[in-house]
Amino acid sequence: MNAFPDDAFLAAVPIQDLAWESGEGGTVVLIRPKILSRRWLWLLRMMKKPNYRVKLDARGTAVWQACDGVRTVGQVAELVGRAFPEEADTTTRTALFIRELAKGGFLRLCSPH
Repeated sequence: MNAFPDDAFLAAVPIQDLAWESGEGGTVVLIRPKILSRRWLWLLRMMKKPNYRVKLDARGTAVWQACDGVRTVGQVAELVGRAFPEEADTTTRTALFIRELAKGGFLRLCSPH
C-alpha cells in the first residue's frame, strides 16, 4: 500500500470551489449548497435553509486561506506547519483535511501547470 500523501497529491493545487464568509474570531465559515447536482438546483429555491454552514477552527481556517489556487498541497502543509509548530505530522494532517474538503465538494484539486 502506498503511503499517503504521495508526491502526486502533494504537487496538486487545491482551489476553493465554494463560497465562504468570516466567522467569529477571524475563522472561516464554509457555505455549501445541500444539493450540488445542477439537475436538482431548482429544489434549493424551495428550501428554507439551502446551505450547510461549516465552521472551521483556527487550523482549518489557516488551511482554507492557504488554498489560494496557486500553492500546492505540499506548500499549504508547509505554511500551516509554520503557523502551528507545536503540531506533529502537519503534512499528513493537512493533506487528509484537503482530501476531505475535495471529497465534500468544497474545493477541487488540479494538476500543477
